[in-house]
Amino acid sequence: MTTLGKNVTITWVGHGTFHLTTPEGKGILIDAWVDSNPACPEPLKARVRQDLAAIFVTHGHFDHIGDVLVLARDTGATVVCQFDMVPYLEGKGCPSEQLIGFNMGGTVTVADVRATLTVAHHSSTFYENGQIINLGAPAGYVLRFSNGFTLYHTGDTCVTMDMQIIGELYKPELVILPIGDHFTMDPRQAAYALKLIGARYAIPEHFATFPILSGTSDALVAACQEFGVATEVIALKPGESVA
Repeated sequence: MTTLGKNVTITWVGHGTFHLTTPEGKGILIDAWVDSNPACPEPLKARVRQDLAAIFVTHGHFDHIGDVLVLARDTGATVVCQFDMVPYLEGKGCPSEQLIGFNMGGTVTVADVRATLTVAHHSSTFYENGQIINLGAPAGYVLRFSNGFTLYHTGDTCVTMDMQIIGELYKPELVILPIGDHFTMDPRQAAYALKLIGARYAIPEHFATFPILSGTSDALVAACQEFGVATEVIALKPGESVA
């Protein structure tokens, strides 16, 4: 298994959800679909609650915010999201002091991590009581840890030329990006995204949870070879970690 050697542990909870442990030992979730996530191994459901300091939300679909309210309530974690999602979460009982809303290009520091909100091309809605609720704009995150390690989570998106700018500005060492197709990039688009970004490592996600998400890690590796991309693909299974 590849070793990053950056004193940051990255665990794939399943689907689009990741748990990170910072150099300071603080827990961070990217998206909060845990208890109801069919890909999440049972032992992780309790473990992700331990020392949880922050939850970064990319967008409002059920498979990304399904457990954000209960996790915020149970742990007191700070919820970080795009600004227009804040009123909805407040209305559902999340205390305002636990919420940080900001917008594209903005940077906040939470749990000793500098987080910059980036553009993602997708949608951000929640279906509730027979109505579609707009929860603002979908996003990705550039996360810069206290030791200088930089990670880029693209969020649910297609490939865009914005990724080249992000690569040049922030020089992320690792990218987490979707490969499932249908709702996001497929493996070939994801490989081209990695060409634009130029990171050393990549972790594919948002695939195999449901049959419709047909992309595979092997297909991503093959597409990287097609485009001459040197990025090393770290093919985790739900519950597995890299550090």
